[in-house]
Amino acid sequence: MKLAFLGFIGILFLTTELSAQTISGKITDEQNQPVEFVNVVLYSLPDSVLITGTVTDEQGEFSFNSNGNSGKEMLLQLSFIGYKTQTVEAKPRQDIVMEADALMLGELVVKGDLPKIRLKNDALVATVQNSVLSKAGTGNDVLKRLPLLTGDNGEFSVFGKGEAKIFINNREMRDASELDNLNSADIKDVEIVSNPGARYDASVKAVIRISTVRKVGDGFSFDLRSSYYQSQNTDLREQLNLNYRKNGWDIFGTVSYSRGAWIQDSKLRQTTYVDTLWTQENTLYITGVDQTLWGITGVNYEISPKHYVGMKYTLSTYPGSEHVSTLNSTVLADGVFYDRWNSVEEKNADNKPSHRLNAYYNGDFGDLKVDFNADFFANKQQSRSIVTETSQEFDDRTVNSENNVNNRLVASKLVLSYPVLGGQFSLGNETPTRTAKMNTAIGKTLFPHRIRPLKNGTTVSLRNIHVPFPSDNLARDCVTKMSVPII
Repeated sequence: MKLAFLGFIGILFLTTELSAQTISGKITDEQNQPVEFVNVVLYSLPDSVLITGTVTDEQGEFSFNSNGNSGKEMLLQLSFIGYKTQTVEAKPRQDIVMEADALMLGELVVKGDLPKIRLKNDALVATVQNSVLSKAGTGNDVLKRLPLLTGDNGEFSVFGKGEAKIFINNREMRDASELDNLNSADIKDVEIVSNPGARYDASVKAVIRISTVRKVGDGFSFDLRSSYYQSQNTDLREQLNLNYRKNGWDIFGTVSYSRGAWIQDSKLRQTTYVDTLWTQENTLYITGVDQTLWGITGVNYEISPKHYVGMKYTLSTYPGSEHVSTLNSTVLADGVFYDRWNSVEEKNADNKPSHRLNAYYNGDFGDLKVDFNADFFANKQQSRSIVTETSQEFDDRTVNSENNVNNRLVASKLVLSYPVLGGQFSLGNETPTRTAKMNTAIGKTLFPHRIRPLKNGTTVSLRNIHVPFPSDNLARDCVTKMSVPII
């Protein structure tokens, strides 16, 4: 009995080891020098689902667990600024040589053009200013090229942590359009924080902090950006930025228009095993056009070199959004024809203008740093859908639906920081209030308004202290953290 039990434990241990296979390797350049901060991402086949990811250390080494995907076909994707992206077969151990990308972002790249990346306390910091990344285009384009990050369109995740919350000049990003409106040439640096600590809400898994270049000198300036993308569809992006500075006042404005069109053409075979074997062959074709017009205005004022105050107002309008989808289905029951139907949905969105207002204050009182932000957001969304279904064997029908949503958010955050024991002690308070009202009608049935308070007057208080380790080879970039909630 004991032998059988020990045998079972041995098999279980062996199975666990096999399913938890470690994949490791070393990445060097063409001169056999290790390359640090290379993004190494593991994908499964054939669906190309992201399994996990990491970055190389200063020796060019990487290592991670396959997360139960041992024995399956997998791919490694390697990427870093200044080198060509590579995709190779995943092996338990391999050495890979990165090939320099002589031409990047339309300009010749030399080593001095690459962003400087370093570890600073709890963050990985990438300097964008005066690097090739300053010519990437938008803030979104910059984040797509940084170590530790994966994602796009304003939604980014940090390897091993999950979705990150993004801050621009200590102000929380409330909409992905803020990244698109941010010119990469205006970014000073980006901090990627994988252990946010108690300074942020407990639900925050990772943080991306973007700092912009503070413009100096007085006078008027403007820049105009225009983008045109042509494939099966035409995408446009036009943006005008205005700025006037005088005696500590910084007045700015932005007008931006974007048009995005897309097509989805797919085929799907669905089989359902019940008393009857149902087989459904589907072809789906979707076309969509989305348009957005933004207007931004605001002012910053430098009270003194240690005290800044300002506010920003953003108006977003949506000239039109149209989606048309066509679904054709053939249904078989135990291999015998059952029905053929066609479904066409026409969906139009008539969203009302959304309003965002932010006010902030940053100041130093000796060693005490004060950071205050207040936000207001409100919008109304309305969408209408008409679905026409025709059947070869059964009755046809038309379904009309309408959805109305009203959103509102009011939030404020105050953080006080003071140096303690060579580190930083932070004390803060955050109070967000969010509500949403929804009204939905399907056919002739009207669903009454439902009020959904997402966070109603929740107050989060915190204390956070960061104390560096004594400098040594093992822990020169580490910090120890102690987070104590205030009751």
